[in-house]
Amino acid sequence: MQQPGITVEQSGGEIAVGLGLWYDAERLMLEGVYLDEVTAYRARKGWIEAFETNFLLEERVDFRVRVLRQERAPRFSVVCEFMTACGRYAFWRLTHHQAPEVQFILETAHLPAFQFSDGPSLPEPQVVQPRKEHGTAAAPPGEAEQEVWERIRSLCSSIMETTGSILKWRPRR
Repeated sequence: MQQPGITVEQSGGEIAVGLGLWYDAERLMLEGVYLDEVTAYRARKGWIEAFETNFLLEERVDFRVRVLRQERAPRFSVVCEFMTACGRYAFWRLTHHQAPEVQFILETAHLPAFQFSDGPSLPEPQVVQPRKEHGTAAAPPGEAEQEVWERIRSLCSSIMETTGSILKWRPRR
């Protein structure tokens, strides 16, 4: 998953890469490179939750996630090593596109989660002015159209609530 225009250089056991998520099949590890420490630790937390929830792995048993400061650049790496057969299978599933939902979670784990307090408000339905069509006037929206708008509004609200709960991934223990 290398990004175009970014070179990868081997230097004394460390790999200098650009920002983003990197899969290293030789060492069976994932590496995420971020600009600041807060983002790196947020990604670390998201990775741990993703592996525990989606692959039923245990931290420090099946995998280990560390945050390392890169010496040459003001960047932070989140490194995940897989230690057991279950962990290696999870890595295989990620690298062979068998778990795209987990791949998405890992790629976006560094983004801050947010909630909508009441959800964004939808615009009120506008009253349509009657117009002439073939000599007849179209009727303005009545109760049936208002009911449709109310259903749409309630669906959007429930979608916004569900989206907020998905960003949290799972309830706290």
